Amino acid sequence: MKCRIPKTMLWAIAALVLASISIADAGPRPCLREAKREAKDCAADCKETMQTAKDACLNRDHDCVEVCRADRSQCRLDSGFDAAIDACNDLLEAARAQCRANHPAGDARDLCIDRAQVSAFECRDSARELARPLLKQCRKSFRACAKACPAPDVSASVDAKQCVKDASLAAKSCAATCKEELQVAKDDCRNRDHACMEDCRATRTTCREPVHAILDSDLADCASDRQVGVDGCTTAFPPPRDPAATIDFDLCVDGVQVDAFVCRDEAHEGARPGFVTCKQNFRTCVDTNCPVQPE
Repeated sequence: MKCRIPKTMLWAIAALVLASISIADAGPRPCLREAKREAKDCAADCKETMQTAKDACLNRDHDCVEVCRADRSQCRLDSGFDAAIDACNDLLEAARAQCRANHPAGDARDLCIDRAQVSAFECRDSARELARPLLKQCRKSFRACAKACPAPDVSASVDAKQCVKDASLAAKSCAATCKEELQVAKDDCRNRDHACMEDCRATRTTCREPVHAILDSDLADCASDRQVGVDGCTTAFPPPRDPAATIDFDLCVDGVQVDAFVCRDEAHEGARPGFVTCKQNFRTCVDTNCPVQPE
């Protein structure tokens, strides 16, 4: 015998669900989204300020150079490079999902995902090789366009190199301020004491330092092995190369690059447990020492 639920009860349940959704929406999520939007706007302002400063350092009309930058962006878009990279990444996500569907958690799934990641790397590498001449032309056209922009102050005399360096340092300081403001806003959204949260973040940073040191060393070894491999390809197929030797050289370098990618991936996987531990310790620090403050 089936049990029928009265419609009035169904409406009551629906009302409770809607109320719970409304309560959730009234929580920290909208606040966090707004904080992230503000941080994004802040970062964009930092970038614009830096570009304006650099144009002034080089004594170029900023509005004119901005047109050149827009043309460069369109040139990159027209090259199809970004679309090709997105397609490679989409294939990787689909392959990962298939690996998870076909294999339970364990070595078989990990091996499947590793192979998918190598295939995605080869896809991205091919996209870069195909787009390289076009992207090179985009940069060349930008430089020519920017150099043709008029000088706002014909009497200006500054150390352009040092001026650009100072502009870059100011941009880094600006970005750090944006990040700090985001952290403060996020802590406020969650009703957590910011000073306490900063102590936990400092502890997390200290926890990560030795993990980063090992990771950096492993990545440096990968880079060194890659260079040795590329040098070996050059020795095996020295220039000038005939078409057949050029193909063999490219295949040799591609193999070296795949090995380097696998090396970097293994380095990151080796560091992951350490970072996870630091993340868990951070959460424990927050929950223990920085309780949610009353409204």
